[in-house]
Amino acid sequence: MKYIISQADLADLKAKIQIWLSAKRHNPYYYKTKKRITAYLNLCTYFYIEETTLTKLIKKYFKNATKSFYRWAQKIMTAYYSDNLDLLLFKTTKPQNLNYQYNLNSRKKVCDLYFDYKNLQAGGIWSLFNNLTIGFHDVKNSEVPKNIKTFYRWIKSDPRWKELKQQIKQTKRHFKRYEVSEIGLLQMDAKTITTSNFPVDKKYYIYDCTIAQTYVSLGTNNAINAVQRAIYDFKKFGIEIKRIRTDNAPEFTTNNWSNKKSYKVKERPFTTFLSRNGIVHKTTPIRSPQSNGKIERFHQYYTKLFYSKDTKLNQNELQHYLNKYYYFYNFERRHSSLNTKTPFQTLQKFLTK
Repeated sequence: MKYIISQADLADLKAKIQIWLSAKRHNPYYYKTKKRITAYLNLCTYFYIEETTLTKLIKKYFKNATKSFYRWAQKIMTAYYSDNLDLLLFKTTKPQNLNYQYNLNSRKKVCDLYFDYKNLQAGGIWSLFNNLTIGFHDVKNSEVPKNIKTFYRWIKSDPRWKELKQQIKQTKRHFKRYEVSEIGLLQMDAKTITTSNFPVDKKYYIYDCTIAQTYVSLGTNNAINAVQRAIYDFKKFGIEIKRIRTDNAPEFTTNNWSNKKSYKVKERPFTTFLSRNGIVHKTTPIRSPQSNGKIERFHQYYTKLFYSKDTKLNQNELQHYLNKYYYFYNFERRHSSLNTKTPFQTLQKFLTK
């Protein structure tokens, strides 16, 4: 057969292989090479002794790896007939000639530029990488990595990167997690529902303030309307809203630079509405979403909520769907953080105290 050495040459091959393997004992691939060669020699031996098929022998000695058998059979026979058994050795895949495209000076120059860019422009890795590729800074194009992964690896291995991360952690610790201590302290935020991520017919916006209200646009009037609905719902349970905490979105916050001549603070209608209703308006510190963490975390449920929806929802259908979910979340779902009680059951305990 084509891939089985002749019976007359088999004994000679075994002898040469034995001498060659003893000389290559210290080779790092010695055992790996020996394993394949031994499997091939045993297969050829039993091919002439037993009356069986080649398929069964491949399954027995090469664990049904047919391609491995044919590759090693051709390699062994070529090495034997060319009298060069060194062809059987495994070869490393490590490049013989390493091409260091970027030297250490280029690497240091790019890292220095990044940390200066971070301090002066508060820019990120992606921003600087794109600026460097178009020649925005005084750095040669040949000194800039072509791959952003290489660019990121350089910066991450720099000692200043650890200092920067530690500084960010310290800043986050300054803004502690916001925990409510009494009834009537709410968090509010807006969630964007896009057609690319949710089964809706067009983009919608949801204002969450213990209730969910759907709108076709963001704005102060819609935010006030959502609070009005929350006030109405809370009064049913005899609860007075004392404070609402929001982020610094334009529909919520005050505008300090509305009058460029006098620089007077102009109060937004949202804050004015809350004040008239005896509600304190608090805003989160800049870049600290953990301060409004309850509502931010709740928004993650929306991605799971619409997971199995196939049909596109319009505004009324979306609102109906959210109402059903909010009822389930507040009146039926048991929360481990509330000792397997529903939020309504926990609320009743506070109201009866």
